[in-house]
Amino acid sequence: MKNKLVLAIVMTAVILSGCTQGADAATEEQIGEEVIASSEEQASEEESVAEEANTEDYTDQIKAEIDGIAADSLSDELVKANEIYDKYDELRRNAKTQLEMNFLGQWGTLVWKDETLRLLDQLKEKDPANYDDFVAGYEEWEKYVPSMAERMSSKYKDGSIYPTIYSYNEAMRYKEMAYSYASTLADLKGEVDFSFPDSSPCGYYGDYTKDGYLCITEGMESGTYDIVVHIDDSKEICGTGTISENPDALENI
Repeated sequence: MKNKLVLAIVMTAVILSGCTQGADAATEEQIGEEVIASSEEQASEEESVAEEANTEDYTDQIKAEIDGIAADSLSDELVKANEIYDKYDELRRNAKTQLEMNFLGQWGTLVWKDETLRLLDQLKEKDPANYDDFVAGYEEWEKYVPSMAERMSSKYKDGSIYPTIYSYNEAMRYKEMAYSYASTLADLKGEVDFSFPDSSPCGYYGDYTKDGYLCITEGMESGTYDIVVHIDDSKEICGTGTISENPDALENI
């Protein structure tokens, strides 16, 4: 009787062990299938994101929108140009991937380039005698836009976000030139109420044709600015600063 009981226990253990092994095998197979399914799903999602990426060409649309600006003053024109820029920058900010964001950055540049050319055409109408000088100056300046944008974006040179930062700084160079032309036109037209719709210390200062320059760009933290004073290839000063609301602050330095 005792032997039969031991045998029964052993047989039960063997049966249970077999059942457990069967369950483990089934679980491993199921996990394997889930991993494969997950990988396929991820690949499908990546393909879907790639297919949904916004690669539309907005060249003609942007030109039509800039040419169609109807403004009562040059200040108002700059406000509306900023609104068009914000519209396309919103596309960039809503990009699903960094690659798409980098691609969409070009449209902000085009907005301000087209606005710059629009204002240059207005200068032709208002000051035809000096138009050739304006064009020559613009063409000479434009050759250095890439180097200025590159210098202002150098902090991000090795990062995946670099193309986006570069495009932004490139766009801001055209915006800066558009503002300069608008200011000149305001003087020619006698628009005494002319004012810039926004202002920022950020910019490229110095002779862009030479190696000495000052760059001020937005810092990583809100309200801060990255500053680069490039004296020559062997001398450069870098730092971070903020804007003081106390006009007498400099007296205590």
